[in-house]
Amino acid sequence: MTTLIQTYTPRLWHIAFIKKYEAIIERLIPRRCMVASIGLLLAGMGIPVLTLLGFFPVNLLLGFTGFALVATGGVLTLTRCGEI
Repeated sequence: MTTLIQTYTPRLWHIAFIKKYEAIIERLIPRRCMVASIGLLLAGMGIPVLTLLGFFPVNLLLGFTGFALVATGGVLTLTRCGEI
C-alpha cells in the first residue's frame, strides 16, 4: 500500500495576509547597522556634553574621541542608507 501525501496549498487570503504582515514588521524593526551608527553618533555627541557638564576632564584625547565617534557613525549611516 502506498501512503497518500497531502500537500499544503495556502489560500489566497493567507498569502496576502502574510505578505502584508511581513511588510509591516520589516518597517518596524531597524537594521543592526543603523542601530550601531546611531549609537556611535550619540556616544560621540555625549562625550563633549559630559565634558561641558564637568563629568569628564577637558583634554584633547576625549575631544578627538568624540569627533572620531561622530565621524564614524555619520559615515556608517551614509553608506548603509545607500547615499554614498
